[in-house]
Amino acid sequence: MDKSNYIFRAYDIRGIFNQELTAEMSTKIGMAYGTYLGGKGNIFIGRDGRTSSKIVENAFISGLASTGCNCISGGLIPIPVSNFHIWLGKYSGGAYITASHNPSEYNGMRFRHDDGTGFTKENEIIKDLFENNEFHLVPWNELGGISYLNSEECVDQYLDFILKKTYVERKLKVVLDLGNGVSALSAPKAFEISGAKVFTINDSIDGTFPGRPSEPNNKTLGSLKDTVIDKKADFGAGYDGDGDRVIFIDDEGRLVSSENIGILISRELLKKKGGTIVANIECSMIIDEEIQKLGGKVIRVRVGDVFISEAIKKHNALFALETSAHFFFPDFYPFDDPLITSMKLGQILSKSNQKFSDIVDEIPHYPKITKNFSCHDNIKFRVMERIITIWSKRGYKLDLTDGAKVSFEDGWALLRPSNTTPLIRASVEANSKNRVRELMRMVEKDFTGACE
Repeated sequence: MDKSNYIFRAYDIRGIFNQELTAEMSTKIGMAYGTYLGGKGNIFIGRDGRTSSKIVENAFISGLASTGCNCISGGLIPIPVSNFHIWLGKYSGGAYITASHNPSEYNGMRFRHDDGTGFTKENEIIKDLFENNEFHLVPWNELGGISYLNSEECVDQYLDFILKKTYVERKLKVVLDLGNGVSALSAPKAFEISGAKVFTINDSIDGTFPGRPSEPNNKTLGSLKDTVIDKKADFGAGYDGDGDRVIFIDDEGRLVSSENIGILISRELLKKKGGTIVANIECSMIIDEEIQKLGGKVIRVRVGDVFISEAIKKHNALFALETSAHFFFPDFYPFDDPLITSMKLGQILSKSNQKFSDIVDEIPHYPKITKNFSCHDNIKFRVMERIITIWSKRGYKLDLTDGAKVSFEDGWALLRPSNTTPLIRASVEANSKNRVRELMRMVEKDFTGACE
């Protein structure tokens, strides 16, 4: 099977560098992207701190400029900073070199529209151009220009924008786990400017991610939890490698679910007016219950920040979230930003007399289990088809928005092929611990049967 079938994902490109993705391929992808753009316009490019990101960026820019597009690089910056500069309106589109939360050996790229949001179906067009070598290359005297901006100035302009729209009423104590990623360039500075006492861990940018894996989760944030307790901090925040995800830790060192963060923020937004909250298919059913109590409406969409952005525009949403710790504030712009989320949480806590842990404990929750099943990229969609067949024959009520979701009166089960890794992800939630374990046993059995 052609390597491009592995690296072109639902909304980005990812692969192991020098195996699935090479510098030569990066140049060709740049040529394909430039051909898609018609060889016109100013294109903004940024990159994360992975060891191969500068190589990929240089190769990609070379291919892009060969089609006639002007390439303006912001260099080493968080992805929200890159998206922000595209959104300002000076660029026809953009690209960001990253493999997000994937392990350090991976790299890739994400294409952006002129409003900073990501590509979906457009990736298929670029993939076809790439595979068929259908590149429109301009003559030697019509090549696009290549220029470089000051990365620090790019970050400062972004911080100036978001800090004018967020405020903290009292001094907070926060711990930031930067995960050796590019959020080290923005998050500590933002909190320091807001007047917070800031403690940082894993704050040196290192593409090998020596402190912890790039993906922040309950297992990888042990040091953050311990530091929050040790420093008696108000909360902790752990970011991924390119700075588009954030996981929060309360003052007792406990991970706070994305849904609970979403509910806290939605409460603030829905106080002013009713409206729509967008959530992905994996989010807890407590989202629907709590948002409806507040007079809001929940729209469910498939997993992926690009699909969330599309739904925000379609439904004029007030806020959006994903279980994978992406958060969206349309009052700022239509793409996700974990630093805005961090500052908004700080703003909420600074106005409250309660501890973060006490606020979280007041939110109801249901037992939920998630599990990843290894499943190679070239078979995982066939496996999903078999699972849908198995569940359909049983007469289950199916939601096929993303993978297959079965709903029962007392819970639900979801199997969904990962868009970024060779996995099928399982999520189950129910009214009781016994029922959620029963649903997971069903899911495990059906997955095994579908693989046979």
